[in-house]
Amino acid sequence: MTSHPLLPPDQYRALVEHHPTMIWRAGLDAKCDYFNETWLSFTGRTLEQEMGNGWAEGVHPDDFDRCLKIFLDGFGRRQPFEMEYRLRRHDGVYRYIFDRGVPFWDDSGAFAGFIGSCVDVHERREADRMKTTFLSLIAHELRTPITSMNAFLEAARRKVARGESMDESLLNRLKAQSDKFAELVRELGDAARLEEGVALSIRRDEVDLEALVREHVARLGQDLSSRVRTRAAHAFDVKVEGGPFRVQGDRQRLEQVLGNLLHNALKYSPSGGTVQVALSREDSVYRLSVSDPGIGIPAEELPCVTRRYFRASNASPANYPGLGLGLALSREIAEQHGGALRVASQLGRGTTVTLEFPASTEGAK
Repeated sequence: MTSHPLLPPDQYRALVEHHPTMIWRAGLDAKCDYFNETWLSFTGRTLEQEMGNGWAEGVHPDDFDRCLKIFLDGFGRRQPFEMEYRLRRHDGVYRYIFDRGVPFWDDSGAFAGFIGSCVDVHERREADRMKTTFLSLIAHELRTPITSMNAFLEAARRKVARGESMDESLLNRLKAQSDKFAELVRELGDAARLEEGVALSIRRDEVDLEALVREHVARLGQDLSSRVRTRAAHAFDVKVEGGPFRVQGDRQRLEQVLGNLLHNALKYSPSGGTVQVALSREDSVYRLSVSDPGIGIPAEELPCVTRRYFRASNASPANYPGLGLGLALSREIAEQHGGALRVASQLGRGTTVTLEFPASTEGAK
C-alpha cells in the first residue's frame, strides 16, 4: 500500500493495521492481497488463510452469491460498491458487517485495484428489526382493546335503544378495556421519554410496600376468579418475612412495576399453576420477588430481557402478546428508586424476577 505524503511509511502502516475498521485490499485480479490486524482479529484467521479468495470462506452461505456478485461487478465497472453480509467471527458466530469498496490508482494514475473498509453493524440491524416488530405489535395491541370497547359500546347502545337498564358487568368490562388502553398509552409515553434520554417522573412519598403487594395481588386474584376460565387456573402465594417495608417512592410507579411482573408471570405460565410472591429484608435491602412456573427464558437471551422492545425467541407475539417494554420500564423505575431488577430463569421451568430496594432511600436519585 502506498504511503501518505504527510506520514512516514511506518506510521501510515501502523495507522492502517490498528484502525478500528476492518480494512482489505485487492489487486487487478480482484483477489485480496492485504487484510489489516482488525480484520484478522475479527475472523480469527491468518493473513495466509484470507489471501486471494480465502476471505470468502467466512461469508455466510446464504449471502455468498450476492456478496461475490456485488464484489466482482464493482471491479468490472471500477466504481465504488457497498454491501451488507454475514461474516463468521472468530467464535463461530455470524455477524452482519457493512463493507464499502473503492477503486484506487497507483502513482502513475493507472487503476491498481480496490481498497475496502468494513464495520460490524449487527447491533444496528437487530435494533432495526426489533423496532419494526415493535411497530407491528403496537398496531395489534392497541387494536385489541379498541375492538373490545367498540363491541361493549354497541351492546350498551342496543340496551339503551330497547329501554333496558345497563348491567354493571358490561360497564366493568368496558372499564377494564379502557384501563388496558390507558396502560398501553402510558407505556408508549414512558418508552418515548427514555428514547429521548429523559428520566421518568418519580414522586417521593412514604409507601408501605407490603400493603401495596397484598392489595395488588388480592385485586388481581379477584379479577382472575371473575373471568370465564378457558385455560388452567392460576393462584397466588404471598410470603412476607420481617417488616415493616416502608420506602420513599412513587406508589403509582411501584404499582406499575408490580403489575408488570404479576401479569408477565400469568401470561408466561399458560398451563396455570401458583405464582410465588415473596417480600423479605436482608440487612439494608428489601427484596420483592415474583416467581412463575412458566415457559422460562433461553439462557443465552437472559442478558437481553430488560432491553426495550426485546422479546424472547420462545415467546411468539401470537401466543404471548406484549410490546417488550414491561421489564425495561420496570428496571428503569427500580433504578430511579435507588434499587435494581434481576432476572433468573430456566427454560421450561419458570422465571423469577427480583426487585431490590434500599431500606432507606435517602440520596436516591
